[in-house]
Amino acid sequence: MISPTPVPSSLTLQQDVSLADLSTLQVGGTASWFTQAYDLQQFQESHIWAEKQGLPIFYLGEGSNVLFSDEGFPGLIVQNCITGIEPYGEEVEIGAGQNLIETIRRLNRLKLSGMERLYGIPGTVAGALVGNAGAYGQQIGDSVVEVTIWSNHQVQVLPAGDLDLRYRYSLFQKQRDWFILNCRLRLQKSSKPLQDISDEILTKRLVKYPQGLKCPGSFFKNINLDEMPKTALERIPEDFIMFGKIPAGKLLEAVGANGVRRGDAQFADYHGNLILNLGQATSQDILSLADEYAGRVWEHFRIRLEPEILIIDDGEWAHLRGGDE
Repeated sequence: MISPTPVPSSLTLQQDVSLADLSTLQVGGTASWFTQAYDLQQFQESHIWAEKQGLPIFYLGEGSNVLFSDEGFPGLIVQNCITGIEPYGEEVEIGAGQNLIETIRRLNRLKLSGMERLYGIPGTVAGALVGNAGAYGQQIGDSVVEVTIWSNHQVQVLPAGDLDLRYRYSLFQKQRDWFILNCRLRLQKSSKPLQDISDEILTKRLVKYPQGLKCPGSFFKNINLDEMPKTALERIPEDFIMFGKIPAGKLLEAVGANGVRRGDAQFADYHGNLILNLGQATSQDILSLADEYAGRVWEHFRIRLEPEILIIDDGEWAHLRGGDE
């Protein structure tokens, strides 16, 4: 039995919180504890409290790119609510909990280019950094100067070169104890109609992701051609290749994923790389469906699909078996 530890007066802790209510996929069991951190002090106090309780911690943004287990999370969920945007010429410092869409709208008003094509991607700036979010030829990692984190009970400033920023990946996916406080981006002054560009991108996104969809976005990462062995590339039809990548959706569609349903989880009938919650889907429904078709892609193309979303299972970041393992 864990001895109770006094809760700091600046913290508001909630017990037995529904994880489904914290994610756009609306799937998951119960988190033992939940709190929101609006500044460094609140985060430090929540972290120290959880450590004294012997509880695992998971840092959450807006839950737009995460799948929680049906079994729940036996620890403390800390939602990053640190916001703010401070421009310094062509550089901008942004709070990690700042909503990404609102951030891009503000950057467009400042006539700063480099992020306008990410418009419509849900979630926070921290979430975008974790997955190095990108769209239509831009990714946040291309603009990062440095990121300020809290780790090992101290604040650290990490230059972009230390973050292993590459396609849909950053070192934050390995370093689970790094809490992102803010980041500094370097953008370019532009006379282009940036918000018009963003609005055009949003129109395209809404065709793929209609409002109200219970979906975490693309489930699997696309595949970079330069990372593929020649033997696997020989199996790929030429019309599958787009902008130096093979869309995971093309591979999944080729093995019959479209419209396949398991419980209330279903591959979208119009796009092979979207898994939808049609109502009361469980994480087991979703993982079973994803794993089966990742396996089929491996058998047919000898390509291993990697999840683009974060899969949180039993207090850890889990990974799909997919393929030959």
